[in-house]
Amino acid sequence: MFTNHDKIKEQILFMITNRNIDCLVTRNTKYQPFGVSTVMQYKYSLPGIEIFYNKWFVENYEDASKMNLPGCEHHDQLVKGSGVNVLSKKLGLITFYGNDAQTIINACEHNNDLYELIFTNPLNFQR
Repeated sequence: MFTNHDKIKEQILFMITNRNIDCLVTRNTKYQPFGVSTVMQYKYSLPGIEIFYNKWFVENYEDASKMNLPGCEHHDQLVKGSGVNVLSKKLGLITFYGNDAQTIINACEHNNDLYELIFTNPLNFQR
């Protein structure tokens, strides 16, 4: 039998393939930068569902990692102790951790070519 946790995850994975999804990526100033990494807040809006999470991000990651700059080890990782928060009109607020969180992040970012957008417009996505 499916729990609300399973229902909302399946609904997200199904709905995320739609191209009419609002995505907002902003710098989260509640967290101090660590070396060259900063915390970015990702927010996706689907019909009746909002997905938001905080992740470490390093601009020009390949160059920074070649120089062994501090903070590169955090790149593309969720902020420790946080998860992927999903706010559903029907089921309320549910937080995903571990593999479930990574599955939702992969679906959101890779199905919508978020990385391609960031790499082609490295500063525009923050404003």
